[in-house]
Amino acid sequence: MKGGKRGLRAALAAGVLAAASLAALAAPADASADARARGEDFDTLWRAVDAGYTGFGRDGRAAWKAARTKWRPRAVHAASSRGFLAALEGAVETLHDDAVTLSRRTPDAPRRIPSESDVWARWSGDTARVEGVRTFGDADVAGLRPGDVVLRIDGRDAAQAVRALAGEEAGADARDRTLNRLLAGPRFGVLRLDVRDARGTRSVAIERAATSAPSGPALLAHRVGEERDVGYLRLRPAGAGAADARALPAELDAALAALRDTRGLILDLRETRGPASRAATRAILARFAPAGAAWQVREGRDGGRLADTVPESGQRYAAPLVVLVDFWTEGEAEALASGLHEAAHARLAGTPTAGLAAATRTVTLPHSRVVLRYPAERAFLPDGTPRGALRPEIRVDLAAPSGGPGDPILYQGLKAFERNGPMR
Repeated sequence: MKGGKRGLRAALAAGVLAAASLAALAAPADASADARARGEDFDTLWRAVDAGYTGFGRDGRAAWKAARTKWRPRAVHAASSRGFLAALEGAVETLHDDAVTLSRRTPDAPRRIPSESDVWARWSGDTARVEGVRTFGDADVAGLRPGDVVLRIDGRDAAQAVRALAGEEAGADARDRTLNRLLAGPRFGVLRLDVRDARGTRSVAIERAATSAPSGPALLAHRVGEERDVGYLRLRPAGAGAADARALPAELDAALAALRDTRGLILDLRETRGPASRAATRAILARFAPAGAAWQVREGRDGGRLADTVPESGQRYAAPLVVLVDFWTEGEAEALASGLHEAAHARLAGTPTAGLAAATRTVTLPHSRVVLRYPAERAFLPDGTPRGALRPEIRVDLAAPSGGPGDPILYQGLKAFERNGPMR
């Protein structure tokens, strides 16, 4: 009997040892498979940018190669999904380009400029001047205004704070980008500014919280003007609901049918990334511009150029068109604004746009399914002018608007439709 018990104990012990051995063998195998997957995802991202990204400056390629050496091991050996995403973000950040985006990010990732910020500022010599404040944003609610001069950011001299982050030798564009990154503030918490205007110096405390996706209908359409004979059409920001490139044409046709007898139309592209895809952009262009008209030229890394033309459409709104833009008009919205300007002879009213002078491309990483978006083709107007050089004909200085204190850009858009006004 005792021998049987000893045999049973021995068999159980052997089983436990065998199970432990199998677990020990399986864990490294699983970890190795995860590491391989993370490495393949990182390589997919890195190669896509290396082969197709159009924004490399003089030393950009060397910095991108160094980024692979630094960030790939961190991605491969990440202990969590958050650590892996942080490694992807670290690599992407070396490009210093907010047009390069990831569909998933860590909670402490910096805010994207301009879509996740509500302040637009530039350096004028040694002065950091606010040029725009997003209406109803955190900064607007806190009392920051266009025209304010930023003296200190979280208690630190603004110029010193920018130099510390951008470097002593940073150029004008890098200094502006760094200034706007600092003014975007933390993802959560309070950003404290000391600012000056004509009345003196004051402190502004901007409470930052998580950004939320906009909601509402895909299109907002109604009549404006004293005689209600001018149409107004506002596109909802991309990604705010269920409408997509397939649903947009029908919704747009219904809106334009209701505005068919208006003598002109205002299309509002402010504070939006615009249509979700180039297909949606083309669908909108087809409702305003003649089929076959060239609206942009794209140039790849190989130098080859391809002209984009307006597709066929059943009906076209042919009355004069004014397009409203501002500092938060970015991405595909910029492509749409310039396309309407070139092919539909629309006039642009507002401020300069965000400045993305390129068409973007997307790549889905095979294992994590994170989507990378990056500028892959330089964009030009049909005459060869870089798209980023396009400026509104009706320029509005938000720090000193000439009329329309509630919405000076819309006010100037409406003035373009005054009887015997300056519409072309």
